[in-house]
This record gives sequence, structure tokens and C-alpha cells, in this order.
Amino acid sequence: MFDPLRPARPDHVADTAQILRVGRVVAVDRDTATCIVALGDPDLEQVETTDIQWGVIRAGRTIVWSPPSEDEQVLLFCPDGDIAQAIPLAALYCSRYPAPGNGSREFVRFDDGAELGYDPESSHWDVTLPGGATTRIESDGGVTIVGDLTVEGDVVADGVSLKQHVHEGVQPGAGTTGMPQQ
Repeated sequence: MFDPLRPARPDHVADTAQILRVGRVVAVDRDTATCIVALGDPDLEQVETTDIQWGVIRAGRTIVWSPPSEDEQVLLFCPDGDIAQAIPLAALYCSRYPAPGNGSREFVRFDDGAELGYDPESSHWDVTLPGGATTRIESDGGVTIVGDLTVEGDVVADGVSLKQHVHEGVQPGAGTTGMPQQ
């Protein structure tokens, strides 16, 4: 019978069945970057970890912040089989959060529907934001776009509309127009 509280063997050799475990996130504390994970059969009595740090991809000079979600299924690494030392290493698809695709397109989808994706078969990168979302690109050194650029709607630069601006002093003939007016 499965015993989620079974400690490591007295000779300090962990039972391999206790080192890697599957659990479900039941609470997330973003202020402390910790979570609580439930272990065991959900139809029977479950055991919960204390607040434990979740594993991350990077946590040095390059850093990634992506807290787990409540009800997310995770794989726990329990050194010496001890859940008090558990670290959620990776997420697993589950009925609450099933696999969202089955093609070559890789993507990150956020809770509000925003999505960043790339399809290596078609060499296509896409960014999709939900209605009302905003975008900010900050680059003091400038921005360069190489390739065709198509814009739907108007483009406004320094308060001047590309579609609605007017020019003064226009006369028929071979002359050129003056500067756009607001």
C-alpha cells in the first residue's frame, strides 16, 4: 500500500519509489516563491508538503519567473524520499490542464489568452494578445525591422497621423509638398 509519509530507510538509502512523486499544487505564495503540493490518492487521505520553493528554469544572471497554478500537476523530487525537502521540478499535463496542441508549433499561452508561438516547419513566429492588451518595446539604441511591413489601421508618429495628415501650400504641378500638419 502507498504510504506518502513513509520516511527513507533507516540506513539512509532512499526507496526509489519515494524519490520521484507526482503531486498537485494546492496553494501558491508569489511573495515567497513557494507552493504547497498535495500527494497521494485524491479519493483517499492526501498528504501536503509544507511551503516549498518551486523549481525554475533559470535563477542566476538570467532569470525566469513563472509561478505554478493551483491544480497544476507536478513531478516532485524528494531527496532521500523526504517530502519536507521536496522540489517541484516539472509540470505534467492533467485533466484540468490537458496538452494544448499536437503539432510542431511550440508556444507559451498565458491565462488571459495571450500567446507567443513559433512553428519551425513554416518558420513563422506569432504573438497574439487579447482585446485591450497593450505592447511596449523599449530600446534606447533603436529598433530595426527588416522585411515587408503591413499595418492595419492608422500609424501615428509624434502625434501626426499617416492616414489623416494634411500638407499646406500644395499647388498643382511638379512641386513637392511641405511638412505634414496636425
